[in-house]
Amino acid sequence: MELFEYFPFKKGLSFVQQLRPKSLKSISLKIIMKRHRFFVQEKITGKNFLLVDRETVNQIKNVLRCRAGETIALFSGDGREAICEITDVGKEAIAGRVINVINWPEKKTRVELFSSLLKKENFELVVEKATEVGIDRIIPVIARRTVKLNYKKDRLLKIIKEASEQSGRMILPELAEPLDFQAALEAAAANDLNYFFDLSAEEGPASQPADIGSIGIFIGPEGGWDETEIKAVRERKNFVFKKIGRLTLRAETAAIIASYLAANQHA
Repeated sequence: MELFEYFPFKKGLSFVQQLRPKSLKSISLKIIMKRHRFFVQEKITGKNFLLVDRETVNQIKNVLRCRAGETIALFSGDGREAICEITDVGKEAIAGRVINVINWPEKKTRVELFSSLLKKENFELVVEKATEVGIDRIIPVIARRTVKLNYKKDRLLKIIKEASEQSGRMILPELAEPLDFQAALEAAAANDLNYFFDLSAEEGPASQPADIGSIGIFIGPEGGWDETEIKAVRERKNFVFKKIGRLTLRAETAAIIASYLAANQHA
């Protein structure tokens, strides 16, 4: 439901003029307030919790300025989210009680993103958005035309954590170690189906049977795939060539769009 449906708008008055206190009373609390979510290493069990991680405590206490009585959500990546009430905000710890536990339904299709490492911050953008749209595993690939060969794993893991908190995910995607192209093909052989995105491929978005169990997505570097790589893929049975539309997309754009299409087609 749109926000504007909550307000009795009248002709001749601006939006701000009509935001009277009595009108605000009819707005759903979910629109006014957003519950903050935090990833924690320890599984939430029992009726109470105690947070001692310095970064999380600082975020809750000093950045967001949460106080006793407010609710937050905690998840540890095991598919469960605990809705909690803060009972005490201490100097180095935050205590509270668990109000409710939500179980995340198991996905029917597991989606892996095999993306070439990209220059500048572009690979970080891919990791962030792939996490947000629901990718289960991210595998950095070193292709023949890959320019950037190094990356900061700790930074990527932090990006995954924060993107999971923001997007509402309860299970964090796995970040694998980088693979060369041949090793990536071997790793993808276990998937039921793999989409290899290339400009020479058939136009149209990826589609797959509803009962498929695992999918791989291959996105090349800025300069595209090498001819020997394309030939190697054509010799494999569980690979399908695809491209997204008629326009030439940047590698990071293609990775994000392809990830969304594959991860959410049967969500």
